[in-house]
Amino acid sequence: MKYTELNVNWDADPNAPEERIFINGDTVLIEFYLNYFIYTQFNEGDWGRLIFTGCHKYSTHGTNDEGYYMGQHRYKYTELPWGGFYELDTDWTIDFAPKAIILSPIDSHKPLNHYIFFFKDNSFECVAADFEIEFIRAEK
Repeated sequence: MKYTELNVNWDADPNAPEERIFINGDTVLIEFYLNYFIYTQFNEGDWGRLIFTGCHKYSTHGTNDEGYYMGQHRYKYTELPWGGFYELDTDWTIDFAPKAIILSPIDSHKPLNHYIFFFKDNSFECVAADFEIEFIRAEK
């Protein structure tokens, strides 16, 4: 499997990311606490916001890291490491999580990308035109 790791120099909190998903049309926002244990540029309570634009569909599923290593996900740990945020080089029209929520029709003029983010106790997957990441400091 070909993939590109997208969370270079940042990641979700490994213990309690407390991710939240918001939908606005074909835009999906995911907010989560950042890993300040390894990435010292962050402090406890800082959070990240991933913004997926032009989102065709998304899915969340409850496979945690233990289940992933026990083969309870369609991807295998030997193909795709657990715990990261990736852009996958797949044919997402046939390789996508079950029970997807469709947000918009496919626009044949707009290239779409397949993304997956493994959180502590579940994962988020989507097909979208693009994404951006924002880092928000905790209020003191």
